[in-house]
Amino acid sequence: MGNHTESQVQGIKQLAEQVQMLKKNVEQLSARLSALEGQPLQQTVEQRQVPSVTSAQPQLQQASPTFIDTKALLPRIATICFLLVVALILRTITDNQIINTQAGSVLGMTYAAILIVYGWRLYGKQSRLAPVFPGCGILLLFSIVLETHAHYESLSTMGAYAILFIGGLTVFALSIRYRASTLICLGVPGTAVVAMAIDFPYPIYPVLGLLLLSAILAASFAFKQQMCRYLRWFTLVIAAAFWLLWTSKMNTLPICAEPVAEAIYPTWFFPMLFIFWGVYLATVVLNVLKKDLQLGFFESILPTISAVGAFGAGHVAVCSWFDKVMWFYGTMVGIATLHLALAWWLALRDKEKASGTNVFVLAGACLIVMTSAVVLKNLGYVLPIWSASALGLAILSAHLKNEGVRVTSYALQITACVAGISSAALLVPTSVPLATGVAGLSLCVFSLVQYNWSRSHTPDQSRSFYFSKLDKNDFSAVVLLITGLLGGYYFSQFALHEILGALSGDTAFQFQSGQSLIINIGAVLLMYLALKGRNREIIIIATIVALIGAGKVFIFDMFRIKGVPLVLSVFSTGVVAAFGSIVMGRWQKKETETA
Repeated sequence: MGNHTESQVQGIKQLAEQVQMLKKNVEQLSARLSALEGQPLQQTVEQRQVPSVTSAQPQLQQASPTFIDTKALLPRIATICFLLVVALILRTITDNQIINTQAGSVLGMTYAAILIVYGWRLYGKQSRLAPVFPGCGILLLFSIVLETHAHYESLSTMGAYAILFIGGLTVFALSIRYRASTLICLGVPGTAVVAMAIDFPYPIYPVLGLLLLSAILAASFAFKQQMCRYLRWFTLVIAAAFWLLWTSKMNTLPICAEPVAEAIYPTWFFPMLFIFWGVYLATVVLNVLKKDLQLGFFESILPTISAVGAFGAGHVAVCSWFDKVMWFYGTMVGIATLHLALAWWLALRDKEKASGTNVFVLAGACLIVMTSAVVLKNLGYVLPIWSASALGLAILSAHLKNEGVRVTSYALQITACVAGISSAALLVPTSVPLATGVAGLSLCVFSLVQYNWSRSHTPDQSRSFYFSKLDKNDFSAVVLLITGLLGGYYFSQFALHEILGALSGDTAFQFQSGQSLIINIGAVLLMYLALKGRNREIIIIATIVALIGAGKVFIFDMFRIKGVPLVLSVFSTGVVAAFGSIVMGRWQKKETETA
């Protein structure tokens, strides 16, 4: 009895100690609460303003769940496994003929749709499992549509396209609503790839084209929302593959069997081509009109790629399926003019930056080059157009105050020269002497005029990355001098060939010697001009030309020709050396006097 009483007393003491401890904790909490309630009014107001600012932010700016979340990795893997088990059960039931194929496909698509819809609800709750359900749902939908159509043939092509479009659109809307970049990277490319795979290589081209257009627009909109930035490149590659496939089929002979001809959809080719080109052009124009958006590399090359691609595909189709091709070339000229008009309008609209001007100038110049080459066929008649266009672009760059157009003019002049040499359009003998002579003369005149213009019009470095970082002194313009000299050489060679052709007998030695004389005379003229203008740039080119002439004389002429032609070649080399010595002496004398 006594022991029992002692134990009760000890229990009461322990209970009293615990009550004392709880009392101390309550007192501490009360003190803290009183301290908080006694804060200054200003601090309380600031604390109240913070949540108000946070609550004013749009819900779209909140961080949405992503697949890369280490804390939710294992739950997501488990969820994927369970979702996959359900899908495999449905597949097993269908394969064992417990239900027919069509019913199994409907159940599978319904299951995929439920996953996508439920994922929308999870995103609204900011659940970490939110990306799993729509991601698995859209991938499952792709596989079911593709297998049902290709393997079981229980789903029509139009039905497959419609399901793909609806599923892709739903996932895209979900991605934009909750800024889920991962779902866009799954939904948009997946829709495009699966659509390309349906009935390959004979899909319903017009419908497939519309699906790809929707993917292009989705990628462009996602980029504006700063989501999945590289998706535009993927859709561009898919679109290029689509047009390459359709163009290759259009290259089939028109006399092929009627079912094959119907499967190519030739009447839809040009309308779809025009729509694709228009969408890409409108995308770039809208980006240019946004002053706060700087054009990137993609926008800079897109007009040129779309214009050149449309020309190539259209030219194949029009030559294979249509008799009258001049309407196509006229349309291409009109589109080239439209690009140049857009460049002019953009330059006048924003005279300070002239953003996007060179983008459309380059596209228009490429169309002019390709159209003129195809229409005129003989490149000798085309080179004058290219060379004159290059000079015109250079002058235009000064009016537009856009140095990018100036660089494009350099590139176009170089292209004309390289194309003329590589295609043998400037070489003799030729079947069309007039074309060869005109090509060489025009290349010489227009290039030298453009070089002289470039040296009298210094580029504005503040308006060009190229001239401010890569070529501050405009050394690139030297290529214009080189192309002009090459044009002059080929024209002089043509004139020499025509003069010698009027003579009787073998004139091979005279022609080779005449080539050496042309080079050496050109070196002397360049040295004279360099000395007169104190131009180091020209004296360097003159020295190179003199070395080329001496090399030709002592390496080729000495072993291939003889007689008076050889004497003239060696004599001209000596004249160049003597004149060069005089020029160098006077050059050094003037430098000494100046110093």
